[in-house]
Amino acid sequence: MNPQLSADPVQRQGEIGIITGTDLSKDEVSVGFGHSPLGLYSTDALLVLKPHNELYSEILTNVKQMETRDFKDLMKITMLQETGGIKQLREAMELAMTNERVLAYSTVSLEDRLALEIGQAQEANYRPGVSR
Repeated sequence: MNPQLSADPVQRQGEIGIITGTDLSKDEVSVGFGHSPLGLYSTDALLVLKPHNELYSEILTNVKQMETRDFKDLMKITMLQETGGIKQLREAMELAMTNERVLAYSTVSLEDRLALEIGQAQEANYRPGVSR
């Protein structure tokens, strides 16, 4: 959950939840937080980790502008992502939330992530000269 979220229906900004359902036609995402009630959010309110390869590339490109601690935390996030288990991904997100710089480098809104994936899928399906 984006820590800067101003209107949060279940007061969980800055916490990690699990997406339990979506209705993207209405831009509604249900998020669970353990034993608390589900929250209903728009995709721009939710943060997700950038894909491993994208994050790793950005780290290497911007290493000279980073503080040593941020670099180490970001590299640890990429290592946890590579492992790929749910526990490791949660740990990676928890580490991302430790400071604003690491959060900014390692996450993107769910809205932006979905837009990117839709664009990539459309490009993959587009074949010049072939009508559908």
